[in-house]
Amino acid sequence: MRRLTILITGSNGLIGKILRENLSDEFDIVGLDKKDGGDEYAKIDISNYADLDSAFREMVSIDCIVHLAADPRKDADWDSVLINNIIGTRNVFECAKEHGIGKVVFASSGHVTGSYGISHLVTTHDPVRPDGDYGSSKAFGEIIARQYADLYGIKSICLRIGWVMSDDNPTVNERAMKMWLSHRDLVELVRKGILSNIAFGVYYGVSNNRSRFWSISNVEKELGYSPKDDSWSRTGKSFSFLRTAHKLQKQMRKLLSSR
Repeated sequence: MRRLTILITGSNGLIGKILRENLSDEFDIVGLDKKDGGDEYAKIDISNYADLDSAFREMVSIDCIVHLAADPRKDADWDSVLINNIIGTRNVFECAKEHGIGKVVFASSGHVTGSYGISHLVTTHDPVRPDGDYGSSKAFGEIIARQYADLYGIKSICLRIGWVMSDDNPTVNERAMKMWLSHRDLVELVRKGILSNIAFGVYYGVSNNRSRFWSISNVEKELGYSPKDDSWSRTGKSFSFLRTAHKLQKQMRKLLSSR
């Protein structure tokens, strides 16, 4: 069976590196990032359509784009969000259309519904309630994905990715334990998106945390995603215990720094 060729935008970011490392045994990976990557990936600013289009013309045949490239800061200023997250995302979908690429897996975010808070279970049927310009930019990306799926037949999988941590340790605070997406589950989620035959879908990407506030029922049913990790298993302690422990750690650091 022919190996699929996957283009990862933002391939030098945290998630990009995790995916490149863990998907390369199954897929041929092509990388693209604003930062210079030498021979590992192309240096391209996705907000410049002419440069991006030129890069696509030089690439081997791409089966699927995993679009990660964005300014990931929740408090990113509007100019950066507009250029990198909105214009850049539209450019990626337009290049997919122009170069005959049939699928895009788009890295959306839970910030699309961030204003709901964390007190009740949120599903993909709930209206978007962004908690800032970053969240709004990701909602725009989902709309663009829907547009290109309906008008041009580009299969589009939007993954509202949870909290991916560099050390893969969610026990820093209660919120992290609710939102955590482990490296292992992240890789499997994106893999399922790449291999799916869904025309369009929006899904929350979070591990099997018993305290999660995002529903994963539709991604389990439609993509066959079955997360293996639960943040609770990383500690065995109650949230109240963790809060006390982190409070003591802060007090200790403050005490040591005052000496």
